[in-house]
Formats: sequence, C-alpha cells, structure tokens
Amino acid sequence: MTFTDPSAGHGATATFAQLRDWGLIWDTYDPAAHGPHRMPSFYPLARHENWWGSTVQMGVLLDLAKKHGIPVAWITPAKTLRRLAAAGAGHDDKLAVLTADEADIQALCRLKLDECTDEWITGEVETGNKAMAAWADGHHEAAACLAVAGLEQMLHNLTHEPRGRGAHGRLRKAGQKKPNDYLPKHQYALAPLSAFYTPYDPAKNKAVPTTLSRHAVVHHLPLDHLSPGHCIIAVMLLVSIIRETQDRYEGIRDDLLMQVSDDL
Repeated sequence: MTFTDPSAGHGATATFAQLRDWGLIWDTYDPAAHGPHRMPSFYPLARHENWWGSTVQMGVLLDLAKKHGIPVAWITPAKTLRRLAAAGAGHDDKLAVLTADEADIQALCRLKLDECTDEWITGEVETGNKAMAAWADGHHEAAACLAVAGLEQMLHNLTHEPRGRGAHGRLRKAGQKKPNDYLPKHQYALAPLSAFYTPYDPAKNKAVPTTLSRHAVVHHLPLDHLSPGHCIIAVMLLVSIIRETQDRYEGIRDDLLMQVSDDL
C-alpha cells in the first residue's frame, strides 16, 4: 500500500468518488507500520483528528457510537479507538477498554475542552470544567450526573430540534441519521444520541438500558447504572458536544466575516 498525496495523481480533475476512496485507504494508515507520509489535504475535512492513525474504519466508529453510545468524535484517543474496535462485541467489553484507558481519555478531553474559547459557550465550558474537575477528583457519579444534565440545550442547538412533546425521540433520531457524504464527521458527534436516548420509563418496570441512558439517570438514577465506564462516557459526551459546538460556531463566525467582507 502506497501512501501519497492523491492530488499528485489526479490533480484538479479528481472526482469526489476518487477522493472518497483515497480517504478509505488513509483510514487504514498506521504510522508505526507504514512510516511517516504526507497526509492528503482533503483528509482532515472529513475525519476528526483523533481518528488519524487509528486504522479504524468509519463504519466501525459509527457502530461504536450508535450501538454502544461511545463518543468517538474529538475526544477518544486513536489507540483507544483501535482497542475498542478490537475488543469483544459485548458492551462490557467496550467499557473495560474505556476504564483501562481512562487517564489518556481524560487528558484528551482536557485538551479539547481548553480549545473551546468562543464567547457564545462560556456557560457550557464552565459546566464542562466542573464535570472534568469532579472526574479528576474521583467523583465519577457526580461528574456523570452534571454531564448528563448539562447536555440537552446544546443538543437542541446543534440539531435544531425543538423542545416540547416528543423532543427526546427527535434527538434520538438526530443521532441515527446517516452521515453526510461530503462532511461526514459532524454526524459522528451526534451518533451516540441513538443509544443515549433509548426509550426507558421506570414506571413500566422494564430493564434499565444496557448503554448509558439519559432517562435512567434523570428519572431513576440506579447507581449500578452509573458504572465507571458509563461515568466516563457521560463526561466524554459532554466534552465532545461542547467541542462540536465550538467548531460549529467557528464556522458561523467565518461565514459572517465572509459576508461582511463581500459587502465592503
């Protein structure tokens, strides 16, 4: 397998399908095995930085997010993604990887939260900082509860789904959408909502969802549901959504600046 800049072979006439295929090839790139190579300029536009060098295909990442509720965008180290992909299919197998890699995940969460400087999200960042502080101090359940409580308004802002009757179902569907072919990475930040908003009503005496459940935490709070792995997922989800919000707002500001420039 040769890793070169695809634009060198296709130039300006490269089709999107050709670029997409090169992206799939680069998803298998392992710097340790293949050595250093120049990354195609288009690649970061469609892949989160933490995916680079993980060798994990995007379909597997999507499965981790949708099926297990694990945030894969922004804040999961590449080596953790690789270990998650290689772990057993059971949910507990995935949680075991997260708890084993907790220190590395926490460090990347801290780094990504520090990148969130937009004045529009100062309150959200403060919530993230407090959740991170509780996590760092070993108060996992407290950190998880704060993270779950702090998510919802940001999710409505990102998805443009209105509040009101059926809102949680709409947020779940927002996480189930197929990633866009041109800029797919944005949907990966929302994909964990597919599991996070799994329907659950404690009054119906049904089993608590296996994956981290917003409804179980808010309406029931069984402490065994807030396992170490689920507590990690909760804070990961909060930080990833804050970082995704930062990214979206940067895009909005760039668009506004371009409009102002065009009007001058």
